[in-house]
Amino acid sequence: MSNPALAARGGDLLQQAIASLRQENPLVDPVLYEPLAELLKDAAHGDDEGVITPYVEAVAVALLGRR
Repeated sequence: MSNPALAARGGDLLQQAIASLRQENPLVDPVLYEPLAELLKDAAHGDDEGVITPYVEAVAVALLGRR
C-alpha cells in the first residue's frame, strides 16, 4: 500500500476501530479493549515504508462489524 491515498484510507479505518474500542465495542470482550487499541494504534503508523498490513486492516474491519 505505497499509495498515500490508500494508506490514509487504511489509517482512517484503524482510527474508527480504535474509537469503537474506546466506546466499549460490544463485539469485543472488555479485557481486550486496551490491548487491541494499542495494537491498532501502533499499526496505524505503518511499517518502515508506511505500509499498513492487511492483517491489521482485517482486524479493524471485524471490530467494526463489516464484511
